[in-house]
Amino acid sequence: MIDNFFKKCYITSWILPFERFCVLTKFQLEKGEEKMKTRLLLLCTILVVCTSIVLAQKYQPAGEEWITKWYSMDLILNTGGHTVSAARDWLDEGTNGKITDESTSTPKGLKALKGIESVNLEDNGGELKWEVVTINPVDSHNCSVSHGEVGDNIENHECYSIIVIKSPTKRETTMHPTHDDYGHIWLNGEKVYDNPTWTGGATTVTHPTEVTLNKGQNILLFRLGESGGDDYINLHFEATDNDLKILPTTDDKFFEYVSMPVEPADKLAKTWGDIKQR
Repeated sequence: MIDNFFKKCYITSWILPFERFCVLTKFQLEKGEEKMKTRLLLLCTILVVCTSIVLAQKYQPAGEEWITKWYSMDLILNTGGHTVSAARDWLDEGTNGKITDESTSTPKGLKALKGIESVNLEDNGGELKWEVVTINPVDSHNCSVSHGEVGDNIENHECYSIIVIKSPTKRETTMHPTHDDYGHIWLNGEKVYDNPTWTGGATTVTHPTEVTLNKGQNILLFRLGESGGDDYINLHFEATDNDLKILPTTDDKFFEYVSMPVEPADKLAKTWGDIKQR
């Protein structure tokens, strides 16, 4: 009897501290896991914030500031003047219908453009390439100068330029274009501006135009038809649009930040941006 009593006491004296040790250890491990989770979450948050700041700094400023970076094609030459040239879809002609003026302002068309090495217009400049150019808003020859030409030395040409506008919300806003001579603008597959008359100065706006920007990516194609004299394009939005992000970036990146459409098995249109957000 006494022996059994001492045996129980001995076992209890060993088991209870061990149980307390296990409970304490488990608590410490759980506490440590929570600390680790907290630290990892904090680290991830810092990385996301820092990455967002870095990326945000690369986009062009928007609002009332003139847009200075454009993804632009080499100049189309010998067009016969802007009146005659306006009736021709040069992108359609130069790519055998792979892209058109209208389609290039859509995700599908922009994806097609990315896969095209050049626009072939044998009698109007040859193999025309696309690249990011910088224009000077106050230069009345900013279109030709941005492509390495010298002002009045060139006439009867066309200039095609693209920007992508990323908007955090869907909105109605006003764009302010200038051009010399003929200005055409397509936005998201729709022609929203058609003006054959020059605006009178590189920063002189004569026809502010209301447009709708979708939430997310918006593609704008600005086509300029020139006969002679000044040749410029310019564009800005409203002061309240300073939250827009404009591509190309300030360090001349374009397709690196553009969402390209993909065709999943069910053939429903999606973009890489949509998939990444899931």
